[in-house]
Amino acid sequence: MADPSPFEPRGDFIDGAFRVPESPVDEIKLEDPGDTAALSGAFPVSFDGIDEAISAARRAWPTWRDAPAEERATALRRFAHEIESDRDGLARTISTEVGKPLWEARAEVKGMIGKIAITLEGLDPLAERRFPLDAGQTARVRARPRGVLAVLGPFNFPGHLVHAHVVPALATGNTVVVKPSDKAPAVGQHYAELALRAGLPPGILNVVQGKADVGSRLAAHEGVDGVLFTGSSEVGQMILEATLHQPWKLTALEMGGKNGTLVCSDADLDTAVYAVAFGACVTTGQRCSSTSRAIVDRSAAPRFLEGLVRVMGGLAIGHGPTQNPFMGPLISGAARERHVQVIEMAQQERAECILSGGPVEAARKGHYTQPSIHQVTALRPGSRYQMEEHFVPDLSVLVVDSFEEGLAALNATEYGLVGSVITSSRQRYEQAVRESRLGCLNWNAATVGASSRLPFGGQGRSGNDRPAGIAAVHYCTYPMASIEVEQPGVLPRHPGFSWPR
Repeated sequence: MADPSPFEPRGDFIDGAFRVPESPVDEIKLEDPGDTAALSGAFPVSFDGIDEAISAARRAWPTWRDAPAEERATALRRFAHEIESDRDGLARTISTEVGKPLWEARAEVKGMIGKIAITLEGLDPLAERRFPLDAGQTARVRARPRGVLAVLGPFNFPGHLVHAHVVPALATGNTVVVKPSDKAPAVGQHYAELALRAGLPPGILNVVQGKADVGSRLAAHEGVDGVLFTGSSEVGQMILEATLHQPWKLTALEMGGKNGTLVCSDADLDTAVYAVAFGACVTTGQRCSSTSRAIVDRSAAPRFLEGLVRVMGGLAIGHGPTQNPFMGPLISGAARERHVQVIEMAQQERAECILSGGPVEAARKGHYTQPSIHQVTALRPGSRYQMEEHFVPDLSVLVVDSFEEGLAALNATEYGLVGSVITSSRQRYEQAVRESRLGCLNWNAATVGASSRLPFGGQGRSGNDRPAGIAAVHYCTYPMASIEVEQPGVLPRHPGFSWPR
């Protein structure tokens, strides 16, 4: 019997089974953003699935929580095996639904496979600790799972960034309810299908489809002990507002960025051009770590800009699943229109157009766009163009006269996710480390390309000090402190305190 197509809606995945909502209140229409005529159909949406999924996760939690760590690890390794066995199929679902080139979708799935082993290897910091106290007492610290965690996924990495929350949550004894992006319901369904094939215990991983209103209800539900989110700062703020009267509830927010690359006077210019062009255009500029600002020393600017225009102006753009270009389409027509608005914004603020870009027509009807570059004359803290996150392949360039001026410009943002410094001087790089307020700072590398072996998160509007990556196991647990007396009977004596004999 052939496997079901990921594009044939099967409903929510609850307690180990797919359930088509009996009374849908909404639907999510399928679309291939690179070929808008290719897909049809819709995923039904129901609020009822939220309660059912949380109840299933709550029922499954005590058994999963109390299972030996190796038993949980074995189940997760089976999950990794199923992802591995269907790596090409999952990559094609990702590529089709969100427009990624197939090479990039395959890299995303590769990261998902490796995530499980890396997470299991990274549990050592949570190991129980004991040490003696006075009077025969022992101190003990254990990491305890939180309970039922909601995972709200983004569209740009619809598999990996959901998985990056789910795996540490399950590995540490929690159960989860996932709401995939409403731009990627088929990827969410495919992910649930792989969990089913892996034989994960019913109820530990549930998937409910929906739009923003489903996400809000899930985040605010009293049966949820924590919300794990990757997405924009605006939605992160909405999650905080939805949980305002639940201060006990964990919110782990990995949000956006206005990421800059500082190109110093001593930079290797081939490295600089590659780092900036790749960082600005991979995933069509739709990464929270995308490079949206280049800050360039005046002595390096002419050659750097010449190389940058040549590379960014020559990138292959096309249909991700069939043409395997460097850049696929933007996720939606609204995102394509936003690129138009960003270009207009740059023009209104008197930025010089270095590379004209914006919507383009292709062989297939889709949301295609070309990269754009604008050079600004000065740093303007109040500038919408320079300071807002746009999530399109547009780059602003600022020319500076010194490393110190460039470093100040790198830091002149309300965000604090990723920065990059291109220089041959370790001393300059280490100064940037000391003086930058960023979650990630790279040296002679692009702002994109995080490793699952490292923490990933930011400061300011980019996060709330709960970095994902290898550090995710920490926010999925809380520390329980205990003072223990194994052999009671010898009681301490205090002045003025007595007890009957």
